[in-house]
Amino acid sequence: MKHKALRITIAVITGFIALTAIGGGIALLTGAEGQRFPLDWLQGTPFKDYTIPALLLTVAVGGSSLLACITIIRDLKTGIPSALAAGMVMVGFIVIEVLILKQVPPGPTPIEIMYFILGLTTLLLAGFLRQKR
Repeated sequence: MKHKALRITIAVITGFIALTAIGGGIALLTGAEGQRFPLDWLQGTPFKDYTIPALLLTVAVGGSSLLACITIIRDLKTGIPSALAAGMVMVGFIVIEVLILKQVPPGPTPIEIMYFILGLTTLLLAGFLRQKR
């Protein structure tokens, strides 16, 4: 029963990350977030605009979290490895974002901290489940 509760927790977290990452990535791609994320923040990064970061957010973060959510709910063999990967992708994305983005004010922002914690929680819970199997 404990394993089911952990899987549900991971599914809720990764489902939330998937929805917000895919939505946020699409908003960046369509320019809906243009005023919120000025191009000045990208100075000194390898990016000229937010296209690549938006695609990474949508596909890598959102896609890995969606895959983890689906596979962990269905209790597939790939569920735990998918959740581990999704947690690592989320944590990595946030760390890189904080390190290279020239935000005003500088990060980490409360939102970045929240997503870092969600990614780390996913990683830790999936790691715990992996040890118990």
